[in-house]
Amino acid sequence: MKKVLIIALSVFTFATAHANFATSSYNWNNSSADSFKSAVKAAETGYKANLAVNIAWRDTGKMIKEAKKLNAAGKTAAAVALANKAHAQTVNATAQAALAKSAGPSF
Repeated sequence: MKKVLIIALSVFTFATAHANFATSSYNWNNSSADSFKSAVKAAETGYKANLAVNIAWRDTGKMIKEAKKLNAAGKTAAAVALANKAHAQTVNATAQAALAKSAGPSF
């Protein structure tokens, strides 16, 4: 079980590192409004999935609300960055839940 978990986390880490590299080298979004919509949608989707299984982190919802306020105030770059951080928290909460299943004493 531990080997499967280690392999899954390794693949997940590699995939996210590769995704971050691809997005940082080229801006795939044509407009800032679209980038905010996609970032906040990803964060909200992950947050709702985390809430459904009771693994959501405390500040993720607050970060999504703050990102929406920043976008409404015209600070789109800051809003996108905050929404991306909220999405990263949803991904990390899911990974933490997988690790928590195997936590405990080993006799």
